[in-house]
Amino acid sequence: MTQVLILSRADLQELLTLDVMVPAIEKAFVAFANGRALTYPVVREQVEGHRGIFGIKSGYLLDEQVLGLKAGGFWLDNAAKGLTAHQSTTILFDPASGVPTAVMDGNHITTVRTSAVGAVAARTLARPDSSVAAVLGCGVQGTAQAEALCHVLPIREIRTFDTSAANCRAFAARLGARAGVNVVEAPDARVAVTGADVVVTAVGGRQPVLLSEWVGAGTHVNAFGTDTKGKIEVQTSLFARATLIVDDGVQASTLGETQAAVTAGLIPADGPWTTLGEVLAGRKPGRVRADEITLFDATGLAFQDLIAGSLALALARERGLGQMASL
Repeated sequence: MTQVLILSRADLQELLTLDVMVPAIEKAFVAFANGRALTYPVVREQVEGHRGIFGIKSGYLLDEQVLGLKAGGFWLDNAAKGLTAHQSTTILFDPASGVPTAVMDGNHITTVRTSAVGAVAARTLARPDSSVAAVLGCGVQGTAQAEALCHVLPIREIRTFDTSAANCRAFAARLGARAGVNVVEAPDARVAVTGADVVVTAVGGRQPVLLSEWVGAGTHVNAFGTDTKGKIEVQTSLFARATLIVDDGVQASTLGETQAAVTAGLIPADGPWTTLGEVLAGRKPGRVRADEITLFDATGLAFQDLIAGSLALALARERGLGQMASL
């Protein structure tokens, strides 16, 4: 009889923090660049009649010997049901037999692995002295991205913009509690961005929220809100001014922020791409000048969920967390 470990959201919140996830994600990006972390074609489809998007991201970590997937997506009406819009579940399998080994909440995994990606990208591509951040979109992911910036950079001021007053209040309460960090709610996105060293976009909309003219020399942009065909957050003309780094060329050009730049002819449809993994592996440069604008297009990759799940499984076994179930 197959025994599967079930890990709840509470379990994962205890197990997976930025302290353990940032080094794991950095290592995983290098493995991806070296062909040791495989990703399979993404499923990303509208759920007609329910204002939802359902997706599956799957892959195989060769060194960790973890096969698995994350299934879930985004449902716009969930707030009225007392649920977060993002819902997902992560499942791990034994690659030698196909037997499932663990089922776990995918919501915390998505949040913490994505914030860890933001931390790695900012540490690698932003100016090391970056102290002022602008966060456009103050929901769950925007808040997590702000915490990630504070984890790796000497952030002293965070300027926020969100159309939801409740999101802004929750963001300020959480980030404002950090010693030495001043949170300022900007009246509009332009005021938030002007003069910022690092900009995060985490709105998930279909109209640009970040305009090129607001972005000054030396700025780094972490674009995290676009992961579906038709979405856009960054004005396409910024691609003509910025050095582009992607998590994956195929996903960025078809699902990510880069898709609009490809359509506009600013970026070739087939690259060549510079990936974050290649920069971390030392094969390609990232930022080379202090006045350079860098733009990281994050679409979310299966290996990020799997490395998080693999780490959670190992730590849970060490600490005796979770519940075993028989299938």
